Amino acid sequence: MNLRIVFVFLVAFLLAGCAGEMVYREGMNLLADGKAEAGLAKLEEAVRENPENLHFRMSLQTQRNAIIYRLLASASNETTAGGLDDAEKIYRRILALDPANERAAAGLDAIARERRHRPILDKATVLVDKGDAEGALAVLRPIEAESPDNPELLGLKRKINELQAKQELAAPTLKASNGKPISLEFRDANLKIVFETLSRSAGVNFILDKDVKPDLRTTIFLRQASLEDAIELLLQTNHLEKKVLNRNTVLIYPNTPEKQKDYQELVVKGFYLANADVKQTQAMLKSLLKTRDIFIEEKLNLLVMRDTPEAVRMAERLIAMQDLREPEVMLEVEIMEIKRSRLLELGLQWPNQLTLAPLASGSALTLYDLNHLNSSRTGAAISNTIVNLRREITDANILANPRIRARNREKAKIMIGDKVPVITTTSTATGFVSQSTQYLDVGLKLEVEPTISLENEVAIRIGLEVSSIVKEIPSANGSLNYQIGNRNASTVLRLKDGETQVLAGLINDEDRSNASRVPGLGDVPILGRLFGSQKDDRQKTEIVLSITPHIIRNLIRPDARNGEFWSGTETLLRSRPLRIAEASGPGAPATAASSTSDGGTNGNAASSESLPASSESSILSLRWQGPTEAKVGQQLSVSVLASTERSVRSLPFQLGFDPAAFQVVSVKEGGFFAQDGGTANMSSQTDPNGKIFVGVARSGSDGVRGDGIVATVTLRAIAAKPNTELRLITVTPVAAGTLPIQAQLPAPHIMTVNP
Repeated sequence: MNLRIVFVFLVAFLLAGCAGEMVYREGMNLLADGKAEAGLAKLEEAVRENPENLHFRMSLQTQRNAIIYRLLASASNETTAGGLDDAEKIYRRILALDPANERAAAGLDAIARERRHRPILDKATVLVDKGDAEGALAVLRPIEAESPDNPELLGLKRKINELQAKQELAAPTLKASNGKPISLEFRDANLKIVFETLSRSAGVNFILDKDVKPDLRTTIFLRQASLEDAIELLLQTNHLEKKVLNRNTVLIYPNTPEKQKDYQELVVKGFYLANADVKQTQAMLKSLLKTRDIFIEEKLNLLVMRDTPEAVRMAERLIAMQDLREPEVMLEVEIMEIKRSRLLELGLQWPNQLTLAPLASGSALTLYDLNHLNSSRTGAAISNTIVNLRREITDANILANPRIRARNREKAKIMIGDKVPVITTTSTATGFVSQSTQYLDVGLKLEVEPTISLENEVAIRIGLEVSSIVKEIPSANGSLNYQIGNRNASTVLRLKDGETQVLAGLINDEDRSNASRVPGLGDVPILGRLFGSQKDDRQKTEIVLSITPHIIRNLIRPDARNGEFWSGTETLLRSRPLRIAEASGPGAPATAASSTSDGGTNGNAASSESLPASSESSILSLRWQGPTEAKVGQQLSVSVLASTERSVRSLPFQLGFDPAAFQVVSVKEGGFFAQDGGTANMSSQTDPNGKIFVGVARSGSDGVRGDGIVATVTLRAIAAKPNTELRLITVTPVAAGTLPIQAQLPAPHIMTVNP
């Protein structure tokens, strides 16, 4: 009875174990099919049925941790891309698997905060774009108190700080009280009288420094000019300088170094350079702007300068041209050494040597032995007879396939091989012997230096060296020396992005024949093989190099505004040239009365004259055309339309988009510049950081006018995001005539990407 009970328990235990194993395997199969929840439920069931099975417990814990880790990573990616709903679903799945998971709970809290903060951030962004820094700060205070490390909050605060700094440093601009153009007619008049008349006519206060000479006289005949241009001409022709105190007050002082130090205010500006070398930037600013007060911190790549606001603005443009990311290229190199060896050794090697030697009676040979030399006292030795039947065929390919990522104009090296020790023995006159070991690189050496052009081509300077140990040569003291075989090639080639070039021809071809024959009989045709042995050895080695450049990042040209700008004269920095712009304003122009040589005025009443109307409008209007909604994965095309009455030859412009929401598919030319059967050229370049540089021009010297599409940008939606913008950053139209043309920029094109 006891044995029967034990047997029953044993059978039940085995059945329970088999059932647990089946459930475990079923759970693992479900996990392999991607059914995480069902698979983990089966593993938990297997653990409940076999609580003592450590393997089941470890598998359950490992699989649960791996699934939760993958889900957390996926939820984080969705949150970054703006898919808050999908991220929330993933976090709730994690909590269903592990209710105590702190990261999932924190993720749900972060999503809730993001939904509360999104309207506030959007409102603050609109206020920043309008220039309302104080209003934006007031709106952002709840987020700053709740999430001070929010990335968007920090970005907006940085923009607000920049906006406040510009507002604080903005110099006041001079405005006439009536806004009318100025006409001046003075001949050899006292300069103070001219300023006095100009003050009464334009409503501007002039304060003259005590060192302005009272006897300065000027002659000026000026019509239809703006107030600023008139003042600038008076100052430039009399070696004076001004400082605008407010919109209707100007301080006039002599343009001397001493007075510049007294009146010209200086600004301190710090530049954190991202790519440029701070020492080279310092040298550029000293050379071009003659700035003396510059401090650099190499560890932070920081440059701080103290100069006039004009000099600081020019330094910003110069640094924008220089502080660009360096181009990088990935060089895919394949090096192959093909070696073919053929060895054939066939025939009979007959004895070729008979040696006779007298046999000595003792340990040494004596004259007695030579006198009694006969066949019985002479030893004979004959070489062996050898049959050679050998053939060897060898084919070897030695392949190296490295990938080298190199910066523009920087050398990159690869060494694949061994360091062979070379021992040198030195002995002195006293008998002291010393040894020194040097290591010689033997193998494959590759050195490349790429130069990336703006046309997406790469010029590569290549140096290839392949060395090997040919033979070991023992020295007299027992150490080994090595005979090194070396083959190298050096060239410069220019390839397009993705183009492959194969360099071959480093061939080493050896053909050797060695025969050992019986004289006479070995020279008989056919039968001579029976009386000799011949060895034919042929070796051929060729090195093949293939190289393919892949441009990872190329240089992005700065826009036209930062690439070329006015810098003033040799003695005075100015952001605009000394020109007389065509003045326009309501009503009649104010004309200061003409003056005689003694300074008396012929009258000081303003005369009324009408401005000549322009025959053509000098405004180029731009507008958008395209959808405002798309789903993730869809493509949408947005066109830039132009309208003008003036003839336009070219239109370079820069677009800005959100790289987190869109990816640029293509930029195509419209029909605006190809009107009337003309020919147009277009070039475009996309910056992954969210900028598109487009240039459209009409061939020939004539221009086009009217309405039409300039270019069409096709975008692919990659992440859900509301109210993302496609905006025109800069537009620089070029008219067909000599008169300038201005571009009227439209409001940003607002688009929404739905999940």
